[in-house]
Amino acid sequence: MTASSQFWTPARLTGLLLLVVTVTHMAGFQIASSFVVSGDFAASGIKMAQSEGLYRLALLSYGVSSILSVGLAVSFALWIAPISRLGAGLVLGWRLFEALTSTIAWAIRFALVDNQTQPNLLGASGAEALHRALRDASNAAFDLGAIGLALATLIGFYFLFQVRALPRLLSAIAMTGAKLILLSSVISLSAPEINIPSSIAFAVTLLSNLVIGLWLLVRGDRSSQAKMVAQQA
Repeated sequence: MTASSQFWTPARLTGLLLLVVTVTHMAGFQIASSFVVSGDFAASGIKMAQSEGLYRLALLSYGVSSILSVGLAVSFALWIAPISRLGAGLVLGWRLFEALTSTIAWAIRFALVDNQTQPNLLGASGAEALHRALRDASNAAFDLGAIGLALATLIGFYFLFQVRALPRLLSAIAMTGAKLILLSSVISLSAPEINIPSSIAFAVTLLSNLVIGLWLLVRGDRSSQAKMVAQQA
């Protein structure tokens, strides 16, 4: 086995993809959020029209994050597989579900840009009604994707926590963020009128992803110990 293949283990690939996916997601979110004027459809449209290229770049950053999530799903599952094949299958399935629904959500967001920046045959009131429908559909897709992300994180890091494949504190923080995301997303889907401070849950998860990604990229996982415990189980 070559040195390069020894270095790029599934754990290190997971760490690298965690970093890239997290950074592109955070960049897209911060830029796109700066264009939104709460409760003012017209003002939001004006800001988007003035810097349409930048807004589309933010959505593209989100799209890159969603596409790379497919690779993250595979590498994460490969990392879990020696510990639990069932866990690996569940992680792969839920992460792919998250990638698919997130991609759908951002495709809808691109349609939102055209609806707000281009002339609309439906008129001002029709354009605003279409905006609300597209926004609600996009938010629902995001919530579904967040549920998939949360379940994959809970399942994957539960097994990693059990075998100490990385420091248990990092696994515990990741699972805590996943539980908060799962709760806020379920409430958002079932009762959208309730204002849930989901930003806290996502902040915990994104920050833990950065720390875990850096740890895995630099240190790798405790593979020998994880395999030994798994064989004894």
